Amino acid sequence: VGDAPGPAQVSFRPDGRQLVVTEKATNQILTYDVRRSGQATAPVIHASEGVTPFGFDFTPDGALIVSEAFGGATDASTASSYGFNHGQLQVISSTVATNQTAACWVIVTPDGKYAYTTNTGSSSVTGLEVGPNGSLALLNADGRTGETGDGSRPIDAIISSNGETLYVLSGGTSTVTAFHIAADGSLINLGNVSVPAGSVGIAAN
Repeated sequence: VGDAPGPAQVSFRPDGRQLVVTEKATNQILTYDVRRSGQATAPVIHASEGVTPFGFDFTPDGALIVSEAFGGATDASTASSYGFNHGQLQVISSTVATNQTAACWVIVTPDGKYAYTTNTGSSSVTGLEVGPNGSLALLNADGRTGETGDGSRPIDAIISSNGETLYVLSGGTSTVTAFHIAADGSLINLGNVSVPAGSVGIAAN
């Protein structure tokens, strides 16, 4: 909303009833109710808990988990989670520190137990345990659950449909790193493959 809001991501909730948009420049999260006709209502504007709300994903129950890059400040990134109540966002966990730099994208495991942020400025992945109510807690105190390599600058991530493998796309090295997701949410590095330079999105089945 407004001039140069810096939208980062747009996506429907799992039930399709709301459309969510994060705006980096305004530090806002916008939600739109979606009618049965597919038309969206006017946005409801919510102040983000953290600065520079960026990527987000949903738990199977519909909780919203958002990464907050804090303008790329060193080791200042956080993540917050929200629930929905009649179209309004309600904070569950506020600005849980990842202790990493420039947390960009977020992906949640299919069972909803874990979430991972890609930290572009730290070349790392932060794992978060997701509680039944959508609350967040770091898996590792230093926020470094996985490493993608010096200068890799991870920018996107996806999880296989069976929930066993996390794939992280790194723009700095034009590689995809695969991680096995253990039962406790820890990551085991399975190695890298090269992708074309300039690749910016990733998908998996």
